[in-house]
Amino acid sequence: MTDTSEKVNKLIEDCLPMIRTFPQGKYTITVGGSRGKQLSDGSSDVDFRLYADDFVKGGEWDKCFAEYKRRLDYWAENGLIIDGVWMRKISEIDAALDKWISGELDVTPIEWTVWGYYLPTDIYCQQIIEDPYDVAADWKKRLTPYPEKMKAAILKKHLGRLKYWKSDYHYKNKAARKDIVFLASLSASLVHDIMQVLCALNGMYFPGDGHNLSFAEHFSVIPDDFAGRIEAILYPENPDKLAKQYAAAIEMIEDIEKIVNGL
Repeated sequence: MTDTSEKVNKLIEDCLPMIRTFPQGKYTITVGGSRGKQLSDGSSDVDFRLYADDFVKGGEWDKCFAEYKRRLDYWAENGLIIDGVWMRKISEIDAALDKWISGELDVTPIEWTVWGYYLPTDIYCQQIIEDPYDVAADWKKRLTPYPEKMKAAILKKHLGRLKYWKSDYHYKNKAARKDIVFLASLSASLVHDIMQVLCALNGMYFPGDGHNLSFAEHFSVIPDDFAGRIEAILYPENPDKLAKQYAAAIEMIEDIEKIVNGL
């Protein structure tokens, strides 16, 4: 089925009563991911966020979870995927934001991310659905304007890496030797560092793994022909081969899984 804003609004309205059964005390409900960043399309799922003082437990949790599962299945059958309801305590978010704002880059490694999970991006970009205690609103205020200590820490880390690899002779030798695996890994890593630096310089939160070049279109501080040059760094031959590259990667992962299972 075709994804429309109206359909997503119906999904949110339908799921709100179910999500409200989980929290205890203060709470806030938001939507993150590409929808929070206003970059969703027909293939985008719905990423609910629920922050609360605490959550129901025991049999009450089981009851709430059963209805949660029914909602996920219902909307999947109707053409929209709900990527769960990510539930976290307000106190944990407060503490983590304190670290980021003070310049401690508390990047969380999570399987579904490439470069890790960036809490400030998630908090700043998410769409507030229900916030009766102004929890999410207060978090957004803390992140506006862009914190200077966070900016300084990001520049120190990522600009430092760029400067290092600029003069490292191993990099030059690997290119001369056509070490494809090394160069592919390093190229992606350097592009990540470049994006981090530019985001900080422009006072914008790193968007995460997706839509980097879409965000870069809004930068005022940016090198000429940025998107074209980044694509040349990442895909030195032909971008038309991306579909085959993807298929080959998936096939390789499946083969590795078979080997691991066999052991």
